Amino acid sequence: MFVEHADMSCLRQGDILSNLPFPLLRSGKLSFVGKIDPQTVGSDSTFTLQSEEMRGRLYSIQTLARIVFAAVISQCCDIAPRRGGKIEGQHTIALARLVPLPDGVLTDAESLASLRENSNPFNPGASYLGLFHVPAHARLNGEEWAIDYSQPFCIPAPELPAALKRKILQMTDESRIRFKIKLSVFYGRLTDEEIIMGHEWLGPTNP
Repeated sequence: MFVEHADMSCLRQGDILSNLPFPLLRSGKLSFVGKIDPQTVGSDSTFTLQSEEMRGRLYSIQTLARIVFAAVISQCCDIAPRRGGKIEGQHTIALARLVPLPDGVLTDAESLASLRENSNPFNPGASYLGLFHVPAHARLNGEEWAIDYSQPFCIPAPELPAALKRKILQMTDESRIRFKIKLSVFYGRLTDEEIIMGHEWLGPTNP
């Protein structure tokens, strides 16, 4: 699944990065960082949220986060470093979190074999469209994982140099093709009402 020597000069779709913070944005648990105006006294001291302007107002918050392995889901060409080794035209690098294999899968030999296969999602009865199996590897703590397409997050594009230092694995071309197609099918599934519309983009025969 992975090449022996990864290209450390760029990020490719399917690359695995380590030690990334995956935020748990629970609205009732978010804490905004602010400060009290030292010029005021008493119980009604003025409290202002800490913020700065950067393409719109940004606020500082505190939230729970996990430190995770993650796979790049941005297109290779979109995040390729260009002049000065910087990404142009994209504000972020999109990633998807790696998760442990579900307990229900680990206790069912048939389900485990199906997930490990990473089969063609266009095949009738294809399962686990939202998970891409990653075999055990020394750089992944010697454990099996699954890339969970339903748990995406992103980091700013200027973080590319730091992201490259966290790159630990690069998929082979064959594995990357499977990864791309499964990702596109997962996010491109049509509902029944969409299928029966006969939209011109669906061609003469609906999928």
